[in-house]
Amino acid sequence: MEEEKKDSRLDLEYKFVNDQYKKDYILARIAEAERAHFELMVDRLDEHHSDYSEWLQAIESVINEIDRLKHIYRQMGGSFGAEFINNDG
Repeated sequence: MEEEKKDSRLDLEYKFVNDQYKKDYILARIAEAERAHFELMVDRLDEHHSDYSEWLQAIESVINEIDRLKHIYRQMGGSFGAEFINNDG
């Protein structure tokens, strides 16, 4: 019961942040994390490199963050359907 009181103390009723803003924000965070992943992959290290374990941990961290953000986005009613299909032909 005490745990619920602590958590509810941190909540705020938003007056200026609507659902679309929240979804857009989460999508922007996902895009930022995807860019970070791409940057790490561009600088991919060989398994025998001395910094490989740190690089791999960074990759795994970014992937976990993307998964976490996608989960939040879906909880908000978002989907990763047709809006991400390339319509260039």
